Amino acid sequence: MSRDKQLEQFARDYYDRLFRAALYMCGREDVAQDLVQETFLAAAGSLRSFAHRSSSYTWLYGILLNKFRGWLRSKGTHVGFPDLSGPDHEYASGEAQLADDAPGVLDRLAQKETAQIVRACIQRLPAHHRSVLALRYLEEMSYAEIAKALSCSVGTVKSRVHYALRRIAGELGKVGDLER
Repeated sequence: MSRDKQLEQFARDYYDRLFRAALYMCGREDVAQDLVQETFLAAAGSLRSFAHRSSSYTWLYGILLNKFRGWLRSKGTHVGFPDLSGPDHEYASGEAQLADDAPGVLDRLAQKETAQIVRACIQRLPAHHRSVLALRYLEEMSYAEIAKALSCSVGTVKSRVHYALRRIAGELGKVGDLER
């Protein structure tokens, strides 16, 4: 297969997954699109060196992660998630949702509120912890695949996942204590 055809296939197969991962890491659609485009440009330049020791997605994710780290260095500040509270967004304000008299609206509001709290907890995690959570739970990658993508040991991946989940659970416990 020619290089151009292989890159086209990679884009068809992995663009959406890479975009979701980038959005999860950086929290901004415009930056996520740029990071994915930069990933494919870098992949085009180094396609000949791809030795197939890992899956194509793992290789591309490693490039994306390097692009994300570069973006973080250039930004020099904490990265947050996008505002999900706009009136047209799925996570619109509670008042707008309550105007809807459909069955289960209170249950949906409670679920959305919980999701917002979890997102806020995840937002406060360091980038390296957010990235392992994205790979493990959004991309459903194994610990070995994550370790290969991040160029670290499986033990490091397990430790990061454990720490991140423990920290989120602790913050959720504090929120629960405040509500009582």
